[in-house]
Amino acid sequence: MLASDPTGFMHLNAANLWPSFVLQNIAIDSEGALSLTKSGADYASAGVFMGGPFQALDGDTPWYRFSLQGEPLPAGAHLQIFTWTAGSGAPPFAPTSNTPFPGWQAAPRDVMQGVIFNQPARDLWIGGVFRSEGAATPSIQQIRIDYGRDTYLKYLPAIYRANPDSADLMHRLLSLTQTALGNLRGEIIDLPRLFDPAASPDSGYPAWFAWLSGWIAWQLNRNWSDREAREYLAEAFELYSLRGTVEGLRRYLKIYAGVNAFISEPALTTAIWSLGANSTLGFTTMLAPASASGAILDSTSVLDASNLTDSTDSFGAALFDDVAYRFCVEINAGELTQPGALATVRAVIDREKPAHTVCELCIVQPRMRVGSQSRIGIDSVIGAPSEAVVGRRLDGAVLAAHDRECRENEVLHVN
Repeated sequence: MLASDPTGFMHLNAANLWPSFVLQNIAIDSEGALSLTKSGADYASAGVFMGGPFQALDGDTPWYRFSLQGEPLPAGAHLQIFTWTAGSGAPPFAPTSNTPFPGWQAAPRDVMQGVIFNQPARDLWIGGVFRSEGAATPSIQQIRIDYGRDTYLKYLPAIYRANPDSADLMHRLLSLTQTALGNLRGEIIDLPRLFDPAASPDSGYPAWFAWLSGWIAWQLNRNWSDREAREYLAEAFELYSLRGTVEGLRRYLKIYAGVNAFISEPALTTAIWSLGANSTLGFTTMLAPASASGAILDSTSVLDASNLTDSTDSFGAALFDDVAYRFCVEINAGELTQPGALATVRAVIDREKPAHTVCELCIVQPRMRVGSQSRIGIDSVIGAPSEAVVGRRLDGAVLAAHDRECRENEVLHVN
């Protein structure tokens, strides 16, 4: 099927079968690449391939450029590409001679892309010679053919395209520059992709994705999957706005340590004791850490144990010295499943907590104690039932003082 667009490209290797190609001392390997045949430990000294005719447009086609896709040429391996265009008939081809492509347009030796300088014609043939010193072989995975003189001439003033002969010369000269620059225009077009966390390349060293993370000081974690790493990087700016907050610390612990932390601030639930309003024994009543009015000379001031107050401090501020700027992070022990999770939790807390605060880390073990560890969904964890063992304490009670059989007078008989 012929193309309708005057400019475009085609790939010659279809389904790794290289249809319409004639091969001499060249084989298609397991990955669909053309390479020299091998005899024992050495590759063949030379090989030839030819493919065609290829057609793109209905009528004469201005064939533009070829590009070889494959591994870079190893030491001791060489290749050369030849092209032929015609309106009909087959080109001369002598695969067993020293000049297998007589009269063809030859590209420079060992180039992987080049301009097709043949005259515009309907049919295109492409040939190649592989040479080797025995230890290595050229390898071509794909051949791309561009047609339709899509050069930088279209960006120049129209006067450069007014004369057909001059335009043809400019096309050829600019093709050389465009070939030398490679796919620079494509790289410029793809530039926004490099800054997109969902599309930034993560291959090679150093990977662009790692650079992108480093530019915004986002620390990657080896335990993340590729999808998680990209999602977290996309949320980095939002997370930075939450730094120093309870929600921010909770999310950082979830991202880096994989735990769901419960964070509480005692100062939020602490108030001055007042009879009948805030005086529940054992809950809202507690010993004061200091005098409500602070340190008073010859009254409440004690050496190395006094609270100095400022003129702007309100009455009773000293009563909250033991809970102010303090918070508690509670994590169920069963969530610390990642290698080094506890150390990661401590590192995240040290890095993300405000510098003037004090944090207490509490690892919740699987137990439940009324009045001490009984907040449903927070610190009460009910484990599987276990058998009673003689001599083991059951949360403060003793099943038996000694591991011995009961005497007859100690056995209760029920009739």
